[in-house]
Amino acid sequence: MSRHYFKTTYAGKPIEVLMGFDRPLNGFFMVIDYQEDPEDDDDEGLVYSNLWERNPHPDSLIPYLEKLTALNISVPTEMLLEIEKDGEVKMGNKDVRHAMVDGTYTRTFIG
Repeated sequence: MSRHYFKTTYAGKPIEVLMGFDRPLNGFFMVIDYQEDPEDDDDEGLVYSNLWERNPHPDSLIPYLEKLTALNISVPTEMLLEIEKDGEVKMGNKDVRHAMVDGTYTRTFIG
């Protein structure tokens, strides 16, 4: 499974978008999770999970791109292109953190 992480905000709160390719299920996935505030005991949970969908592991990123657009959440184009490539080669065992800092894209391989 390839996993790509991107931290941003949604509705004024910090979130993390996790997207990737699941090799055993031969499809893509996406989970958007509120980041926990250590001072706040009220965990709001998930913004979105692909498991809520009728087809939770599509063979294209299109449903997830549409969901990101509907939620007004942006992720780096470079991240999306890498995830698509992961699907093409049926990538497994890969973890990458993507970031945008002051308009500059960075990519860190973490495993």
